[in-house]
Amino acid sequence: MSSKVLKDNLCAGCGICESVFGTEKVAVSYNNEGFLRPTFKQELTKSENNFFEEICPGINAKHEDPTNHDPLWGPFLSISSGHANNEKVRYSGSSGGGLTAVASYLLDKKRVECVLHIGPSETEPYLNTYKTSYTSQEVLSNAGSRYAPSATLINLVEILKAHTSIAIIGKPCDIVGVRNFMKKNEEAKTKIKHLLSFMCAGVPSQVATTKIIEQFKVQKKDIVSLRYRGEGWPGYFKIEDNKSNTHKMTYNESWGTVLNKHLQFRCKICADGTGEFADITCADAWEASENGYPSFEEKKGISLVITRNTNGKQLLEDVVKSGYITMSGINFSSSEIAQMQPYQKQRKQNLLARLFALKLVGRSTPNYNINALIKASLKENPLRLIKNFLGMLKRI
Repeated sequence: MSSKVLKDNLCAGCGICESVFGTEKVAVSYNNEGFLRPTFKQELTKSENNFFEEICPGINAKHEDPTNHDPLWGPFLSISSGHANNEKVRYSGSSGGGLTAVASYLLDKKRVECVLHIGPSETEPYLNTYKTSYTSQEVLSNAGSRYAPSATLINLVEILKAHTSIAIIGKPCDIVGVRNFMKKNEEAKTKIKHLLSFMCAGVPSQVATTKIIEQFKVQKKDIVSLRYRGEGWPGYFKIEDNKSNTHKMTYNESWGTVLNKHLQFRCKICADGTGEFADITCADAWEASENGYPSFEEKKGISLVITRNTNGKQLLEDVVKSGYITMSGINFSSSEIAQMQPYQKQRKQNLLARLFALKLVGRSTPNYNINALIKASLKENPLRLIKNFLGMLKRI
């Protein structure tokens, strides 16, 4: 099964395989297309292959108990909006600073020893690397979305060995991988206290970032910092070079015309772009414009905040009570979320048609809760389902 992950383009690039099996067997690095992919240096044993299949989020992204799940948005106890009370956190975060505020609370109140998340490389700021933050200031310094490959879990096992309690902020697929691992590993189950995620529209290739850098005519060696978003809402793609020059592009331009044109294949058949396996998911609480799609005019950030289980619900209550986040008190319906996040709605509704196309030609597909996907597809226009089915056939 490990070979099928690469052969059928199911890898999400999370890095958990390297962490679990060790670099002598698996090494994750950039491939020619600019995605993070494992190289299997040694063949996995039968038992290792079975373990790989159970934990790999590219293969296994299935809820154990899907009852009472919304077919579009997954399990949740509450859906509201809010923002970080600290103005620096709200400004730096991509969408109101929700996740940064929660992580800051966990560290300030010593609820966890460290937070594992992604940030820019200190030596090559146009690349992502995992970070273990021990203070709220360290979390803040890495705030903001990173629209490029990130192996969040590449050193998870060693981080668990070195700490007594951790929280993890990761892409939805990262969180699926952690949940899978927690089912099989007692140390992970005991030490991982909170899982935080965000809504994800897909992982662009590193090539996409390079294309924007080239548009600015900046040399990579001269880049001092690179942000994809944040410092406003939605904020700018912004590069600062070693001559104190600033080069920037709007979010609509960077994501809409470059980054989203280079998404990895696994993201096009993803059933969880909304962080369904997390305790808390945050996202952009976009306001709909006149055309029905989100408005990307600059303003103060607002986070959509979803609590998905009792652990997340209690954590959010504690964060609010401690003054880190102010919540609006408005509870959103499924249709209201769809207006804020139309892409997530459409992707979920059309996924079954794409998976059927893959099955038709003998390709492997991830292990999902099919009943939920059937319910989602019934909400879609049949003509659009046919279009997605034919589009996937053409793609492969």
